[in-house]
Amino acid sequence: MKQSLLGTTCLVRAGLAGVGLAAFCAATPGLLVSQALFASQAWAEEPIKLSVGGFFRSAYMVVLDDNERGEDFVEPGNGHNTDGFFSDAEIHFKGRTVLDNGLEVGARVELEGESEADGEDGGDQIDEAWIYFAGGFGEIRIGSEDEALAQACILPPGGTANFSAFSPNQWGANAFSPVSNSACTGVDDRSDAQKILYITPVLYGFQLTASYTPDETAERHTDGGGPHLGMNQKFFGESEFGSSVYLTFQHNFGAFDVTLGGGASFGAHPEEFEGVSDTDVEAQDFYQGAFVVNVGRFSIGGVFEYFNDLDTTESDFNGNDSKFSQEAWVAGGGMAYTYNAWTFGAQYSYREAIFETSKTSFDSHTEEQQQRAVVTVDYVLGPGINIDAELGYTWRDEDPEDESTFATDDNYDGLEIGLGTALRF
Repeated sequence: MKQSLLGTTCLVRAGLAGVGLAAFCAATPGLLVSQALFASQAWAEEPIKLSVGGFFRSAYMVVLDDNERGEDFVEPGNGHNTDGFFSDAEIHFKGRTVLDNGLEVGARVELEGESEADGEDGGDQIDEAWIYFAGGFGEIRIGSEDEALAQACILPPGGTANFSAFSPNQWGANAFSPVSNSACTGVDDRSDAQKILYITPVLYGFQLTASYTPDETAERHTDGGGPHLGMNQKFFGESEFGSSVYLTFQHNFGAFDVTLGGGASFGAHPEEFEGVSDTDVEAQDFYQGAFVVNVGRFSIGGVFEYFNDLDTTESDFNGNDSKFSQEAWVAGGGMAYTYNAWTFGAQYSYREAIFETSKTSFDSHTEEQQQRAVVTVDYVLGPGINIDAELGYTWRDEDPEDESTFATDDNYDGLEIGLGTALRF
């Protein structure tokens, strides 16, 4: 009875296809039944469908800072504009489908709206581009994407789409440019280098993100000389590969909820370069931790990131051993209060970089501190439409002072005033 029913199903499908298929169906019922059922299943699944999204952020900023030019020094603001318009835009192409077995498959390509493909600054027209597979096991991404620490890291509240005290979309102060007080940075030479990234499901509030980057310098299809030309060559000083992990925890305690995060990012150098040119480059390793507490309309949080061996080399030329090292750390906090469509925020960040030369007759130790404080306001004008503003103050100090001719004045301060818009679509 069961075989007869399957045979009937086969003949019905064969009748739709033609007499030749019907004859073949009668000769090989089992095979055609399997093929018929498989075809029916395939037709029931939707192909990947494309949708478009993205953002456009624009801001007008005024910066009042140290800009004098003396006989023995040049202050950072000298020769810089006092005001300007700044924009950042991306168009996101997102394709996805869900198979009958529950597996979600998709891809994402982010097109830069404010970068040149072959500009003099080496701009890249594509920001990120990756495919993904998601289901009960979590999510796997393969392609050009941020590493785990940068992708999942937590920052304190109080910032907006355009402005913050850490690594804002728009930074007006001229101190230490282009280094910001970033507290969400990994070791990859290119932040969007090709990698595999895995995000676990949420289990009792915990979620782990892990990534592996075979080549920290390879982001685009043509990096390394072009496609199908072998593996990228590594040059002295370049990292070989990178790995990163970040763990988050979220829980609601009734009157308040807490979010915690912590992780690390590690780089590695090829062993064959050890001792090349009598100079060794230390691999980088960064560590980050943060928390956010929400109580009703009020939020508060803090963050810390340590950059170990940010730039450390040791050389030995003709028996003259020398070492140069740079380490840095960033710490800060923020708070925000939401009332209807308004959010009022405040943030503070502190960055210290330590430069040392040792094992030489000119040993030195220099410390540079950069502090930044902002107050912000954000207003939701409509769905996906925000207006934000900031009043920010950035100041820097160097110890000991750099007294060389035309050196940057060691004391810097700059006042920022910004008004921006942020559109999401």
